[in-house]
Amino acid sequence: DCLDVLADKQAIPDESVDLIYLDPPFNSKSKYNLPFKGKLRKDAKPVEAFNDTWSWNEFETEELNRLKMNANTKPIADVIEFARMANNEYKPSKKISDGAYLLNMSLRLLEMKKALKRTGSIYLHCDPTMSHYLKLVMDIIFGKKCFRNEIVWGYTGPGTKKAHQFNRKHDIIFWYSKSSKSKEWCFNSEAIRIEHDEKTRDNFKEDLIGSGFIRTPTALSEDGKIPETWWVQKKGNGLAIAARQKYQYLGYPTQKPLALLERIIKASSNEGDLILDPFCGCGTAIHAAEKLKRRWIGIDISTFSAGLMRERIISNFKNISAKDIRVVGVPLDVVGAKQLAKKDPFEFEKWVCGVIGAHGMFHEPGTRGSDGGVDGVINFGLYKGMEEKVEPSFALVQVKGGKVTPDSVRALTHSVQHFQAKAGIMVCFEDYMGTVENNRLKGTFGDLTGKYPVIQGFSIECLLKDERPNLPPLLVRGDAKMVA
Repeated sequence: DCLDVLADKQAIPDESVDLIYLDPPFNSKSKYNLPFKGKLRKDAKPVEAFNDTWSWNEFETEELNRLKMNANTKPIADVIEFARMANNEYKPSKKISDGAYLLNMSLRLLEMKKALKRTGSIYLHCDPTMSHYLKLVMDIIFGKKCFRNEIVWGYTGPGTKKAHQFNRKHDIIFWYSKSSKSKEWCFNSEAIRIEHDEKTRDNFKEDLIGSGFIRTPTALSEDGKIPETWWVQKKGNGLAIAARQKYQYLGYPTQKPLALLERIIKASSNEGDLILDPFCGCGTAIHAAEKLKRRWIGIDISTFSAGLMRERIISNFKNISAKDIRVVGVPLDVVGAKQLAKKDPFEFEKWVCGVIGAHGMFHEPGTRGSDGGVDGVINFGLYKGMEEKVEPSFALVQVKGGKVTPDSVRALTHSVQHFQAKAGIMVCFEDYMGTVENNRLKGTFGDLTGKYPVIQGFSIECLLKDERPNLPPLLVRGDAKMVA
């Protein structure tokens, strides 16, 4: 939870961060599932990434009273109570709470302000569901004079045939600076210029030519113009939703495009600055930060996200290895891994799938049906010939936090054959690797890069040493192109 990390001043000291970007839950009153793509989609069962539904409990009552006791935070409590009244939340039958969402966001935004340098900025990504309330809270916490821009990110996407209103295809991004003094905040206007559109260039030419009288047009900069506060998807500008950019898309339910984060980071930070994303998801903000030579911290409450973020950075930046990235809050040794497997098998499986590089989760642990014991999928490429394109393929991943039986190994073999995968990987503790070896199918497959086992065991101990299963080069997504 980013609140725990932000409150830890050893982890993030006060006034240490140059730029904060957050893409938190939007209070959409929906459940979002972990990604899953490929041939197995119809057989996959949804695995919850996070539940964006909020309810009012004792914790919220206590925290609201605490805000009321402080003169500086009482206005926040007033906004929260107003939101609760507007949503009729004081009725006993009301289960969903806008006020609970707003309170939880406020507590985190208060800590984010402490972490931000005086010269720093914060960009809050939201949508019209709660943007009006969040704007009030941001005005109170950061100050109305520190409001810089309301940015509208517009995009296209499929609509409904029987809609009774306009299609909702935009998000809101609020930019606040920590300081209200003019020009004390960072804004690199030259770094974010965009090309003038063809119509503007043609009109400028007409002004220069004139039509019988002298014109004095303003010169067009060869470097382009500073973007307006509406950032609209256009061909080639990278601002389409991530799901429509196949070489970027990791399948994460709320993934944002890399170009969006690059523009924000270029505008409001410099090389070497520290970027913080407290709701990091699949790591687009830290990917953009690393690409632009900034330092970064990403926080997410999901163990799957933590593994996915690290794998994304390692895969996309060859100069960075696993030892260069410090991960806090997930197992770091066998004892910690076994404790997690015993305490929460679901989180254990999510952690393993994230770290091993599985792009998605296949089913919720403990459910029965046609899942065949498959927990995730790793995508890789087969090189059949020097002149031929890479043939995409995949391996199935099964995770066992406890005992491995001969039947479970045989079930993985069956799933590999049933789903026409090239390989299957049984991930378990070293104690059970012998069972896997004695019962696995001994066949191999291969390409120009070598020969690989159809079924293999892979230990948690090896995972903790940052080793990887014996597979062909992985197909890496997350940037502008797919690389092996």
